[in-house]
Amino acid sequence: MWLKSVEIKNIKGFREETILFHNKNNPYKWITLLGENGVGKSTLLQAIALLLAGSDGAKKLMLSPQNWVRNNSEYGQLTAKIQKNNDDEGMMVDKDKGRNKFSYDYSYVVIGNKNTRIGGENYPANTLNPKNSKTLEWLRTNAFTLDSQGWFAAGYGPFRRLSRTEGNPVNLRELKRADRESNFRTQFEENDSLKTFQEWMVFLDYRIAKNPDDSKSKHMMKLGKESIIELLPGNINFDQVTNDGIILFSLENQLIPITQLSDGFRSIIALVGDLIWRLLQTFSHLEDPRKASGIVLIDELDIHLHPVWQRLIAKKLRTVFPHLQFFVATHSPFVAAGAGDDALTLTVKMINGEVQIEPVENIAAYDVDYILRSPAFGLVSTHSPATQEKIDRYDYLTSNRNNLQGEEIEEYEKLRQFMKEFQPIGGKPEPGSLEDKINKFLEENL
Repeated sequence: MWLKSVEIKNIKGFREETILFHNKNNPYKWITLLGENGVGKSTLLQAIALLLAGSDGAKKLMLSPQNWVRNNSEYGQLTAKIQKNNDDEGMMVDKDKGRNKFSYDYSYVVIGNKNTRIGGENYPANTLNPKNSKTLEWLRTNAFTLDSQGWFAAGYGPFRRLSRTEGNPVNLRELKRADRESNFRTQFEENDSLKTFQEWMVFLDYRIAKNPDDSKSKHMMKLGKESIIELLPGNINFDQVTNDGIILFSLENQLIPITQLSDGFRSIIALVGDLIWRLLQTFSHLEDPRKASGIVLIDELDIHLHPVWQRLIAKKLRTVFPHLQFFVATHSPFVAAGAGDDALTLTVKMINGEVQIEPVENIAAYDVDYILRSPAFGLVSTHSPATQEKIDRYDYLTSNRNNLQGEEIEEYEKLRQFMKEFQPIGGKPEPGSLEDKINKFLEENL
């Protein structure tokens, strides 16, 4: 399954936006959302989550529908169009056209604080309601059920935490496949921890210890370990699960409990561990569910990650999960550029009280300084405010240097020396580089 488009009407800051996630019916596999805080990136990801959770799940996730309706509007509407893939079980038949359906579009209406009548239907206040459609009913009773195979989607909020408590293999029970809305819960509940990986690994280790010939548990544990290690930077490795149910990682010749790892490590372990477990539950019939299709939403992927890691994380996710369609909100130019030249990059802006979304040029080939000053981020300068003031002042004094007097002449000389020494416009060149050689030539001959 992949998402072709969404339409959002009168939802929070959105008046009316239709966003396409395909190019000539070919899906974008990575969609990056850029924008300042509070402009609507999280709202967009949550809206997509509600649509992919199914109407039953959406009602459990949207606890106060009236707070979602745009000011001065009676109701809002969410619409999605999804495309079926080969690994999605079931097929709806369009009886009117006498053929199978591969594309499915459906809508919810979100009612504000008053009872509302829409298209001959009465809707009670403060509710989320599926618009009557055969498509949505088929999805609800087939694709979006607990035991369906395929039709995968999951979402992760910015607060991706592991539980601080350790598991006990004696008391642990097998993790059962959860309701569909649980795939998106951290997007709506900040305090919800992603403890699946810990419980899952401890349980599998316990099963293997009891039965060394348990090939299914061994295979699942292998996939879980491999996925985590491929996404983590450096030489960190999954070492063991102790008899006390504590997961240990080896890093720089030390054994470190999972709960004592840095926030960056734990954030990725929580995300990827939860994702691979849910893929295994959904595609239990596949040898390697990491190769299955589906949709994953991640809010603020860059949080807690060092820039070196930010630069690589998109490529790593796309390599480990090659057929998933990722929707990622980020403030990092490294993540945005690292997604590759086939990604769709969208800017989310608030203009005159309305969310507006626009695509930006391919930024994968540019350096971070250019990206930050491009329309993708819109920074006027990447210098510190103090340095930018000096640059601006130097530019002003230079343009008027024939008329400078007294203190201005002294100020100009100090700023000229500053510009010569630190070269803040482009930064100091690398020693021995072409730029360095040109600068030396200019200094010696001018």
